This record gives sequence, structure tokens and C-alpha cells, in this order.
Amino acid sequence: MRNYIVVACGIIAACQSAFAQKTDSSVNYNVYKSLLLREVYIQPGKSVSQSNEELQTGGLQALSDQILERNPGINMIRRGNFAMEPSIRSLSGGRITMTIDGMRIFGACTDRMDPVSSYIEPTNLESILVSFSPGEDLHGTSIGGGVDFKLKEPKFTEGSQLNGMVGSGFESNGNAGQLLAGIEYSSADFAFHADGIYRRSSNYHAGRGTEVFFSQYQKWNGNISVKAKTGLNSYIKADYVQDEGRDIGYPALTMDVGFAKAKIAALSYMQKDPETHTMWETKVYYNFIDHAMDDTRRPVEQVAMHMDMPGTSRTFGAFSSISFKLREHHYFKFQLDGFSNKLSAEMTMYPENAAPMFMYTLPDPARTSIGFDFSDKVFLNSRASIKIGGRLEYLHDFLFTQAGKDQVSGLYNGDISRQRWMKNLSIQGSFHVSPRFDLSAQVAAGARAPTLQEEYSFYIYDRLDGHDYIGNPQLKQEKSINLDLNANFHTKEFKAETNVFSYFLRDYITGSILPGYSTMTIGANGVKQFINISSARLYGAALALSWSPFPAFNITSTNTYTRGTDHRANALLLIAPLKSVNTVSFQAGRGTIFHVESVSNARQNRVNTELYGETPTKGSTILNFGASRNLLFTPAKVLKLSGGVTNLMDSQYSQHLDIMKVLRPGRNFFVRMTLLF
Repeated sequence: MRNYIVVACGIIAACQSAFAQKTDSSVNYNVYKSLLLREVYIQPGKSVSQSNEELQTGGLQALSDQILERNPGINMIRRGNFAMEPSIRSLSGGRITMTIDGMRIFGACTDRMDPVSSYIEPTNLESILVSFSPGEDLHGTSIGGGVDFKLKEPKFTEGSQLNGMVGSGFESNGNAGQLLAGIEYSSADFAFHADGIYRRSSNYHAGRGTEVFFSQYQKWNGNISVKAKTGLNSYIKADYVQDEGRDIGYPALTMDVGFAKAKIAALSYMQKDPETHTMWETKVYYNFIDHAMDDTRRPVEQVAMHMDMPGTSRTFGAFSSISFKLREHHYFKFQLDGFSNKLSAEMTMYPENAAPMFMYTLPDPARTSIGFDFSDKVFLNSRASIKIGGRLEYLHDFLFTQAGKDQVSGLYNGDISRQRWMKNLSIQGSFHVSPRFDLSAQVAAGARAPTLQEEYSFYIYDRLDGHDYIGNPQLKQEKSINLDLNANFHTKEFKAETNVFSYFLRDYITGSILPGYSTMTIGANGVKQFINISSARLYGAALALSWSPFPAFNITSTNTYTRGTDHRANALLLIAPLKSVNTVSFQAGRGTIFHVESVSNARQNRVNTELYGETPTKGSTILNFGASRNLLFTPAKVLKLSGGVTNLMDSQYSQHLDIMKVLRPGRNFFVRMTLLF
């Protein structure tokens, strides 16, 4: 089953963007309208899990991390106040794919400080597509689905139009603020869009006034998109995104980030034929990530030895996809794609009264890939449909410099390059029991290759368990069987959505202690190497409810639970406990919306400290309050206002996926203003 959530993020005309997304989806034929479990548009009253657009996007001023975290089944692994790492049903890292408009992109930091989501802003986006299981449209093989950030696309209009946007916001906790602006020009044959945002935050305070040191950050982001028609139903499009962060603190880690830069460019050709329901897209792209860890701002007594740790990631790729109507009630789609990614990370240590010491922490590994996707959907009748999807992918991993090979020559024998064939396969059935009741089920077989870090790491320190990690080129691919069952019921006032899922994993990749190896990091507990264990299991459930007894009054509740065990019944690493988000929203006169929200995480006692270094995490509940209002001056000029307070009771807390239990922000007042014209 294809499970995904679409977050509509229009800059100049959010409503038009959402409408355009619906139009595109109707061409894809893969859309099956649902609320929580398949596809959700972030619009008032459209879903259980999103009570209103303003709450989700914060007038385009919320971070991409914050928008993702609000959705059921998604938790963020937090190492500081910036660049949280998405976890889908407690699967993260190489087990999910992260793409920007279908482009493969890989972070350059060995400590996972720069997930793909940190290089994109809501102002850049048309939507966010989240998949919860292996399947098509992921642009790569996967165990647990993936996230695709769809870039903003200017629209062609019959007459010339010029629109713009400016906005600003402020948060009391950390004296955080942002400035944003955008402009869009459109005509019958040409369209242009540009936007930019600047963010800055000082150290924030956790509950009870505790300052969280090294939690500051600042960044800017800019995006340009240009479209030109080449025919009645075709056009070319060029995109460029640049994102630069500086002076980014990571209180959960031993180092901060001096800078994190991303340059992302793409050129696309699109052809659509509404009469034959055909859509063909071809894209070539390139992205470059430049990242540098920094310890120069830490107190001297906290730095055992000064070191520089820069890293880079270069990816070049292309894909071509086409979807069309094969015959009545029968739709087909296939895609051919490929990419080449090169990583490099190094460390230079500066001991006192001795010469600097240099080594690669990632000894110049590279991966090339070519893959083929397909999906075939047939509507058996007005109530039932079946869909089959799959992907076949060839991967080649190797070290692309002699210097990298020389460094690891004493660690591994023989040829350490690897070639693999990967495959995903899924079958989904859906049945409309009645106009109010839907059922669906999916079985999917997924696989993923070890990441380049898992294959070729050289003494990379993991703060969570305090071990240096060594890669393992002999790793087998990790495989899974995923089962999903869904039931949705709705009336005019009430909606209920349930989902039960499980993943049966084979050759699960994890770390294992290497006895007798000396550590490279001062104070490390030991050395681990990535290995395959025979099996692991992950299972859980989600429940979402919505009730609107009056048109202006709405209560929603979303609840997710996941449990994971390895082949010896030990608890798996970084498994989120039960999470419940409950919201009451009320629309007063003249369109002002108020909401009160509670976010609760249960205590997580199922940990294995000896194997994975985790410790139990206390349960927590925080209360949030907010209000928003749109002032309409003219049909084309709207002032969007919002404000509120998060963590109203100033609770001191952390969540289980917060590395080293770094405390989350305490009470925080915020105001935001965005003018669309």
C-alpha cells in the first residue's frame, strides 16, 4: 500500500497550490483519497491529523522538521535545536529514502548532523510526500518508505500576473526570529518564482529556566524556479536551491558545526496530455554538500583535543518517468533512474606538543546506481481495486581514491568494492465496503543496501553508546516483509482511521563490540563494527479520531505505538514509545481560529543499555495554545497573523529519540505575520 501524506505549502497562493496538487494527482491515478493512512492535504477540515493549515505550516515560518513531526508515525531524532532527523515508524537512516523533488541527496556529516530535511525550507515547497512502506515513487529501494520534498512550481496563467509575499516571526525562547520574502511572475508561456528566508536563534531555555548551551544556530536559504513552455502541453523547468547554515550548536554531541552548505540544481522536461492521461517527466540534477564540524566554541576543559572534521557529498543523477492510461480503469507507470554519489570525510587532530594527525573517517567511498520502478493499478469495479508495484536496482560501491584504499588496506583484505542487485515488490488491495467504510491491505517485500557509512566508516564516534564504529564491506543487504492493514470510517461529523503494521526483518544491520581493538576517540568505551544479525521485528498501530459536533468546533486525536525486538528479544535501538496528540480547535467570528493541544509521550522502559547504550526515558506531556487569523484587504492581498505559546506549563522534559536526553524547549511565546500581495 502506498501510504503518504501531502503537506500543501503554497507561498503566494496556498489554495491554488493545493488545487494544483490535486490536479496533478488526478493525472497520476495513484491517488486514493483518505485521511491519515494514505494521502492528506493540509487544509481546514480535510484530515484528522491536521486541524488547519496554519497550525501545520506556521504561515510557512515553521521549520521543515516541525512540520514533519506533527504527523502520526513520524518522530524526529534530536541532537540539538536544529536539523532533526526524521524517523518513520522508528525506522531511520539508510532504512528510509530522503529525496528533494525525486533527486537523491546525501548528508556529508559522519555524525548525522545534516539530514536532507535540514537543507530545505517550507518556503521552497509545494508539498511533502511521506511513504510508510516499500513501494514505487521512492526513487530508491527501502525498508521503511521515505520522504520526498516537492519543490515549489510556479503556474502558467492566461494573463500576466505578479504576486509577492513578505513575512516575519519572533519566538521568545532563544530570541529566535525569521525574515522571509518571495515573488512570482506568471504568464501564458513563462513563469518565475523566487523565495528566501533567514533564521537565527540564540541558546534556548528548557523548562524551569535551564539554559541549554550550544543550541544556537543561524542560516539562510534561497530558491529560484523558472518555467517556459515548449509546446501546448509541455515545458522545461530549472530549479536552484542554496542553503547555508553557520554557527550551529549541537548540545547532545561533543562538537558543533562551523558551516553546513548545500547547492542543489535541476533541469526538467515535462509533458502532459489530459486527453490520454499521460504525464512524462525527465530530470537531470546535481547537488553538493559541504559540511564542517567545529569545537572551537566549546570551553577548553570540554575539549580533550582540538580537531577539524570536514566532509563533502557530491551527487549527480537523472530520472525519466511516464504514467498513462493503458485502458479503461487500468493505469500504468514506470520510471528509469540513476545516480552517482561520492562522499569524503576526514579528521585532523592537533595534540599538544606534537605534529597534527590526519585520517579519513570516510575514506572516499562512492556509490553508483541504476534502477527501474513500475506500478500497475486496476479498478476491478466501482468498489474494489488492486495495485502491484516494484523496483529493481543495481548498486556498485567502491573507494574512488588511492589514498582512501591505502588507509583501509590494513583493515580489510582483498577487493572491498561491492556490487548488488536490490528489489522491492508490493501488492495492495482496496475495497469500499460502503460510502462510509473503506478497507485496504498491503504486503510488501523490501530491501536496502548498507549505507556507505556502514560499509566503510573508520573510527566514527557514536555519542549515544560511546563507541568508535568501523565499517564492514562484507555486510549483506537488509531485507523485510511489511504488512499493513487499514480501516477508515467517516460520517459528516465523525472520522476514525486505524492502521496496524509489522515489519519482519532479516539480516538486520547493527553494531557489535570488537574485543581487543583500541579506541581512536579519547574516552570512548570501545570499538564496534557493523554486522548482520539474523532477524528483527517491528510492529505497531495508529489510531486517529476526529469529531465536529458543530461546524466551528473540532476535536482530533492521533495516537501511534511502535515496538521493536531483535532475534534474541532485546529491544531495538531508538524505538519511539506511545505518542498521543490531542487538539481542540474553535473558529470564532470573522475567521479567527483558536486551538489548544496536548502532546504526550509515554515512558519508554524497553531499552537495552548493554547492547545499544540506551537508557529509559520518562513520559512527558506538554500543552500548547495558539490562534490565527487571516485579514482579507482585497481578493489578492491577505495578511496572515498567528501567535501562541508552546509548552505552556514550562515542563522540563525530553523524548526518547532525543540523543543524550537533551532537554527540549520550555515555555515559548511566538508571533508570526505574513503578507500575501
